Amino acid sequence: MPAVVDHEKRRQQIAGIAADLISRVGLDALTMREIAAAAGYSTTIVTHYFASKRDLLLYTYRASASNAQGRVNTVLARDPCDLKGSIEALLPLDEARLQDWKVYLAFWQIALVDPDFSAEQRAQANNARNILQGVLVARAQAGLVPADQVDTLARRLLVCVVGMAVQAVFDPVDWSGDGQRAFLDAELRSLVGAD
Repeated sequence: MPAVVDHEKRRQQIAGIAADLISRVGLDALTMREIAAAAGYSTTIVTHYFASKRDLLLYTYRASASNAQGRVNTVLARDPCDLKGSIEALLPLDEARLQDWKVYLAFWQIALVDPDFSAEQRAQANNARNILQGVLVARAQAGLVPADQVDTLARRLLVCVVGMAVQAVFDPVDWSGDGQRAFLDAELRSLVGAD
């Protein structure tokens, strides 16, 4: 009797391998053959789950975004007003999050010229801003920030997150986890008076 295969778990496994390879060698060096070899599968098995490299790349990008969303959801389940925790969930404070950011940055190259990837990039950026807006709305309802500043603050915080993450990817010594947290603390005090 053939083994039962969880197809979604297999897709996630292949995407995880692709994310690791993207973070180490970049998109240009990534091939379906290399992914198959890293997974211990034949190329045929990889192409069974992903019809093309493009499909695999889009799935991998979305999986990295889903990782960040899961971290944020965990924070907000504990405290819907936890702005610092929500932002920390988005930042590359450890190896797994750094890998996610390397995947995001690699996809910016494609998003510049591919309308589908560009739309996906905009959707993910809007989602991150919506997360920040939701936390700020909760804080406004608690009297912690002015309600009329929620949209502006969410935009400024998103720019801060992206800027910090890019710096951390390219300068991990100066922008270590501790360095990111210290900078975030100062920015939050400046922008929203939060600790």
